[in-house]
Amino acid sequence: MKPACHILYQDTDHSVVLKPAGMATHGRGKNTLLNHIQNGSKSCSPGHWKPLHRLDYGTRGPVVFAHTMLAYQALRRNWSRSTKIYHAWHVGQWKTDRGLVAMPLKGKHSETRFRCLGSRSWGVHGVASLVEWAPLSGRTHQIRRHAAAVGHPIVGDTVYGTPPVYKGYGLHLTCTYFSWIHPTTEESMEVTVPPAKKMRRVVQNTFMPRTTSPWMALFESA
Repeated sequence: MKPACHILYQDTDHSVVLKPAGMATHGRGKNTLLNHIQNGSKSCSPGHWKPLHRLDYGTRGPVVFAHTMLAYQALRRNWSRSTKIYHAWHVGQWKTDRGLVAMPLKGKHSETRFRCLGSRSWGVHGVASLVEWAPLSGRTHQIRRHAAAVGHPIVGDTVYGTPPVYKGYGLHLTCTYFSWIHPTTEESMEVTVPPAKKMRRVVQNTFMPRTTSPWMALFESA
């Protein structure tokens, strides 16, 4: 059964659609968000759908699709004014409360701000830390590679992680918040995406908080 096409925002110019983990944004093969949209999802109307960006196969979060070329061009023009906030569980005890990782990727400038929200015990790793990320550039696998470079790969990352790798429920990385500029009205838009159940690992009396975040409550175990 195909997963439901979850529309976070939609109008005649563009849509913001939630991409589940375990699905490509676009490309070859049938298991892509774009293919799912174009092939009969009842909650996604047919027509022109052009993605503005992509998320990794294992990452859950919002993806923007333009419905016209004018909308696409306007969204691209203002793309530098958009903001994404990611959250991830990382292997080990994070040592710094907040900071900036500035490390070139494939020779290109790349920066990501972070703050550690806290940590808890975690099976195979002993300890895992919940970290909030705000990328200032948009390189492939940027957060995953920056995290691995500072010695704390994302839980479930089979590419940049080091053994032992926790393989339960895949990559523990999600895009929680996205803001952008509307292609026609130029007003500021935003969506907040509640994380999947696998990310909600903040359990009272077992989680040791470090810094605060407006999205912290989303990760508390129900």
